[in-house]
Amino acid sequence: MKTTPQAETPRCKADIMAFVQGAAPALVTNVLAELPPSFYVVGAPRCGTSALSQALADNPRISFSKPKETHFLMEDRSELPIEDVQRLYLERFHPKLALDSQAIGDGSVSYLYEPAAIRQALAFDNRAKFIASVRNPVDMLRSYHARLLFSLDEDVKDFSQAWALQEERCAGRSIPKRCRLPQLLQYGEVARLGHHIERLFETAGRERCHVVVFDDFINNPCSVYEKLLEFLGVDDDGRSEFKAKRGNAGYKSHLLQQFVMNPPPWAFRLIQLSNAKTFSRLKGLRKRIKKFNKATEKEQELSDSMRATLLSYYRADVEKLSGLLGRDLTYWVKDQASA
Repeated sequence: MKTTPQAETPRCKADIMAFVQGAAPALVTNVLAELPPSFYVVGAPRCGTSALSQALADNPRISFSKPKETHFLMEDRSELPIEDVQRLYLERFHPKLALDSQAIGDGSVSYLYEPAAIRQALAFDNRAKFIASVRNPVDMLRSYHARLLFSLDEDVKDFSQAWALQEERCAGRSIPKRCRLPQLLQYGEVARLGHHIERLFETAGRERCHVVVFDDFINNPCSVYEKLLEFLGVDDDGRSEFKAKRGNAGYKSHLLQQFVMNPPPWAFRLIQLSNAKTFSRLKGLRKRIKKFNKATEKEQELSDSMRATLLSYYRADVEKLSGLLGRDLTYWVKDQASA
């Protein structure tokens, strides 16, 4: 793969670091032009976005946000000057931005579902690019449902029952007590990837978007990675090994899971009052508890009738996605009995 030529050293690289570390606002206008372009891994969930983001974050020429999913652009900051929004974002999520970084990345999968967030990303940086990952909706939903059970956003363990509750939940009923956002439970809408990719193209422009098919990443991660770097204009670091995708995770103790996924009010208060050192220790403790409490969850099998329902539900949407990407993905929704 061709590598991107080394950019000429900016005359104000010292100013860049001063900006990232909280320099005087007067520097902002001059410095922003010297910052590397931004990109966003916008979704969809359970389509390999974590593995893609990790692969990109491991490239020494990319500054990737910590945490992966900032959801920063989901908040309305229209009352703030764009320079202040940019400063806030960099200080929060890219405090170690290196002088030789060629791109600034973010992995908020929520953005695929919010055109307003895509528009904010373009206002934040008019060079912004967007990476989406798509997957067979049937496999995606099985994994997605398992993840919602793990995060306590869902409390109905049988997927067929959870699917049947969508209309009820859309009306605001039968919402799990600890669900962060009821829209997460609208399974049918979440996996309409053809619809959401079409809207992404319309909002951002096709030329700014790169779509990864999950099957390709599993079968040939090196090729997918090289194409991503080419799309972003980032030097190839020659990597040939990538971490395997995560399996479905469960937990041992519901009480411990509830504590780490949705801490009580006193824990949030402690975080607010803590200094940097104490905050780091609290994060470490939470991470250790999560690791201790994690258990392997067996993947749930779908009944023949549920699978047929999903295949029928998503057939037209997958056809739309196939047309958008210029490749036939309809094998995802073919009835196995007639295939």
